[in-house]
Amino acid sequence: MAVAMRRLAALPVSDRPLPAAAYIWWKAELLRQWDAQQRIVGPIEVGERVGVGVGIGGATALLIWLWRQLVTPDAMSSIGDVGRWLTLPGTLTLTLVATGVLVAATAAMAITKLRT
Repeated sequence: MAVAMRRLAALPVSDRPLPAAAYIWWKAELLRQWDAQQRIVGPIEVGERVGVGVGIGGATALLIWLWRQLVTPDAMSSIGDVGRWLTLPGTLTLTLVATGVLVAATAAMAITKLRT
């Protein structure tokens, strides 16, 4: 302990003047206001994250439900193999696939943003 104290005593003392008291007070007030703002905004940020999760979950559930409604045996038997992708059910299938890709991309971006 004595050796550490001697090393500390041997360090040079800075000749820089201390900051003014008004500057220290101003900085403390700024930090206090920033802390109060963070406490207020915290629940809003949590709510936004929950909203994103509910929206992505709802969109996924809707896509699954629409897919099951579209790919029923009755819907597929009413169209031929050749024109399957050129008819309304085929167009809806492509639309659902594209929407699924967009939902997955949105979920990936939201998760990336939530991690930062």
